[in-house]
Amino acid sequence: MRPLVDIANQVHTLEKKAGKDQQSGSAYNRPLQRIRQALLELGVSYHSPDGERYSETRTDIEASVTGDSTDNLIITQVIKPIVTYNGQIVQAGIVIVESV
Repeated sequence: MRPLVDIANQVHTLEKKAGKDQQSGSAYNRPLQRIRQALLELGVSYHSPDGERYSETRTDIEASVTGDSTDNLIITQVIKPIVTYNGQIVQAGIVIVESV
């Protein structure tokens, strides 16, 4: 299972980099979609919670909170995505959270 989680992490990283690089990034979208589809066929999926609201009751992520306020917390950076295998979490997401 660990190798599939590692592949999901690498694909997530490549997707983030391709999204930032407007010129050559789109050339990678199709191959990355194919890898993502192959992972889905094996029962592995991943989700980037970037931009989602954060609360301390979430069990699917491990968060580092920056700033002093704990009101209106939003996930601003995803270090590792949430990875599931057949619907069960096999890797909690690792994120940075900030108050907005």
